[in-house]
Amino acid sequence: MNQKTFRLKNKSLIVIRDLSSDDLDNALAFFSAIPESQRKYFRSDVTDKNHLKDRAKQAESGKIIRRVAETNGEIVGDASLEIETDTWKSSSAYLRMVVPKNHLGKGIQFAMAKDMYDIAHNQKLEKITTKFMRPQKELMDIYTNLGFRMEGVLPDYVHDQEGHEQDMVVMAASLEELRSAHRFIGDWLDNDHSSVGAGEM
Repeated sequence: MNQKTFRLKNKSLIVIRDLSSDDLDNALAFFSAIPESQRKYFRSDVTDKNHLKDRAKQAESGKIIRRVAETNGEIVGDASLEIETDTWKSSSAYLRMVVPKNHLGKGIQFAMAKDMYDIAHNQKLEKITTKFMRPQKELMDIYTNLGFRMEGVLPDYVHDQEGHEQDMVVMAASLEELRSAHRFIGDWLDNDHSSVGAGEM
């Protein structure tokens, strides 16, 4: 998939590209820097090197679309789009996004959302769904700003990394709803909502 460069409002540039096996060390550093108090709500142990290798292999095989955002050679964001393979769900996909709290407020998550929208549009998807544990309140704020709406909360549906039961939040957005969030996303990107070398939403 194409590498894209976005210019944020603070004039900094971030590159968004496919995850590869060459990113193992940088990916480990990225996830390890996230406090354990936040990582415990992730679906998997992202500090396990074998797990990170599997993630890269999935990306390289095309099984799951995985993209990373980086600046100055450092990964500052991670996103994935898992397209449903069942025929009756083939126009939908699951989105997961990780942007550490210390990088929120810069617009990185909105550049990644723009990138994911472009991919979803090219794949002719109609609906994007995201799931996360209820304590991840910052994710709810991010997805709400991106145009996602609440679909439901499943009580005590999943276990966190410490084995505690947690509610699972399900949010979804149509491609049209994501498109309508373009103006908000554009507030975080420079040059009239555009990116360098990337199409408009």
